Amino acid sequence: MAFSKRSINAKYMGDEPDPIDWDSLPDEELKSEIHGAFRWYYKFFDFKESMNFVQEYYKKNKVKSKSPGKLKITDLIEVGNHVGYIARMKIRGLKSLPEEYEELFIQKLKKIEEIAKQRKVIVESKERIKPDIQQRIRDAAKKLKYDIEDVIDEQVEEEFKKKFNFKQFLERNKVSKPVAKHLKPHIEDLASEIKLAKAGDVDFKEAYSHMSGHQQNRLIKFYDMMIEECEIIITTKKKKEKIKLGPKIKIKKRKK
Repeated sequence: MAFSKRSINAKYMGDEPDPIDWDSLPDEELKSEIHGAFRWYYKFFDFKESMNFVQEYYKKNKVKSKSPGKLKITDLIEVGNHVGYIARMKIRGLKSLPEEYEELFIQKLKKIEEIAKQRKVIVESKERIKPDIQQRIRDAAKKLKYDIEDVIDEQVEEEFKKKFNFKQFLERNKVSKPVAKHLKPHIEDLASEIKLAKAGDVDFKEAYSHMSGHQQNRLIKFYDMMIEECEIIITTKKKKEKIKLGPKIKIKKRKK
């Protein structure tokens, strides 16, 4: 625990306060001893360790709760360390507290349970929430955009000598019309940089200065091809399959 980490303080602060004989003390002397104990625990035990004390108190008193372990350092302001220090003193034999400290102890235990319960609800609600259809479409388009960026880098590095069939790429990834609608603007954004550079934009011209005019034209053409393939998916109407009927059966009329 933190005691070993603060051995210099231990030399001057002495041993852990022993509350076993405090019950016979007058109220003011009891408060004084408790204040002294708070100072001692504060030197050696942090918030996380004070929550461990509460958990030990629960275990000793057969309270079925793991809430203290769910609290974080951000909960220090609402909960404080004193609840853990009081729990430790109770474990070590403190039988009674001044009323104000007993009320503080109960109040902070309730706060621990309240925070832990709220945290559980938040976690469970996050687990239940599934991304809606539109979000899944956007995510799919974004993933494809990253794949396309890798393809572009490879094409530029190979000077567009390596064959790449974007139509097959779309088919392989089963790109639907909704995904294509989100993917197309991503590609247009990527293409806009090189087109601005070609048009003479100062910032982008510098960024693409390592490419020759021919390479820039090839890149623009490559982007336009991908945009066009997306547009084909977007505008093409899905063909309805015709239900094939069997051959017509002629029914011969019986002669009277």
